[in-house]
Amino acid sequence: MLKIQNKSTKRIRVAQIVFFLIQIYLCTVPYIWGGVVIPGEKSNFTVFDMVSMIGATTGNAETEQMLNFLGVAFIAFIALPVIAVGFQIFDRYYNLKNIVSIICSILGVVFIIYFIGGYLCFGSMVALVLYLLTLFLSVMGIFARFLKIENTAE
Repeated sequence: MLKIQNKSTKRIRVAQIVFFLIQIYLCTVPYIWGGVVIPGEKSNFTVFDMVSMIGATTGNAETEQMLNFLGVAFIAFIALPVIAVGFQIFDRYYNLKNIVSIICSILGVVFIIYFIGGYLCFGSMVALVLYLLTLFLSVMGIFARFLKIENTAE
């Protein structure tokens, strides 16, 4: 089978890799703002903060269960971009990378809307925009394979 990778699919693939790597970096900036620590001051949590709260002991069983659930749920914000980057890097010539990117982007948008909801912070808003952008690029990557452009594959 002839492996075709034209210039437009290569550019789209590189752009998707960059955007997913930015999303991995965004896990270090405030993603969610939560309860009041000191009256009048809000606390901000990064994805890594939420993941580090897995197994935290607070003395309240319901709070511990919620922290464990949120920590496990926030692992998705790290795992989704890593999986998408892996497929983008290792699947150069087929459409599986675009299908996985579409699935990861849709799941990322759903997770941000469902788990963060009204507590959006800078990181989660930028990640939401980047997930929508990578969703658009993934669809464009599928259609770019059908363009009749000179083969750039080796």
